Amino acid sequence: MDNGGLASDYCALTRKRTDGAHETALKSLNNWRQGVHVPNRRNFRLLTLLLQIEDGDDILPHWHRLYEEAQRRKPSNEQGNDKNGDATDLQELAPRITVGASRRSRRWPIAAVIAVAIVLVGGMGIGLIGWQKPEPQVVVRKKPEAGEPVIDMTGERIYWRELSEVRVGESVVIHAKRGRCGEQPPSWEETFEYLPELATGIWSDGGVGFRISRSCGGATPARAVVFTATRPGEERFMLYEDQITIRVDE
Repeated sequence: MDNGGLASDYCALTRKRTDGAHETALKSLNNWRQGVHVPNRRNFRLLTLLLQIEDGDDILPHWHRLYEEAQRRKPSNEQGNDKNGDATDLQELAPRITVGASRRSRRWPIAAVIAVAIVLVGGMGIGLIGWQKPEPQVVVRKKPEAGEPVIDMTGERIYWRELSEVRVGESVVIHAKRGRCGEQPPSWEETFEYLPELATGIWSDGGVGFRISRSCGGATPARAVVFTATRPGEERFMLYEDQITIRVDE
């Protein structure tokens, strides 16, 4: 696999056009593949999008399991350091790049899009082999209709729910979208555009409460994202860099 080509796509996806951006991305990719460092969670999320691994239900669980194993094997002096040597910090870029890339396309079999072999390199790193450049996708979504909130979290603390088990007709707060530390979050229309399309339910606005953010040093305003179940099934996806599973029963 050509790290140079992947670095170019990495820069294009993150809109990095400054001098030295390609060399910086190439350095990070080399370090990850050689096992020198483990990608931080933001860059792991970026690689997941870049390789369209979310489109493969059979690949995604193994991808996350191996990454968590690599995180546990980090040296003690890197534990708790989410950057652990990465050359780029995608905290502000990650929310912007999820449009389109996070949609679960079924236009082609996954084998026709990518053939990914995942290994732990040197007991720590992640190798990405057999990658093919994904074709760009354009997703047009209907604007959400305004109305009374199903769940109103205005002024309340909002938690991320890794696993939600609900019945058809029930609603639950899944996560919350925040803006920059201390600033108001995006509007519901903007937040909705970045949410994945689900077969088991619909999204709605839960109002503006707050989240406790380590990077912000405490509470910061956030818009609650509410899921209402409409049909049985199970969904697994990433939202705001966190793994989400929703199970809907009759």
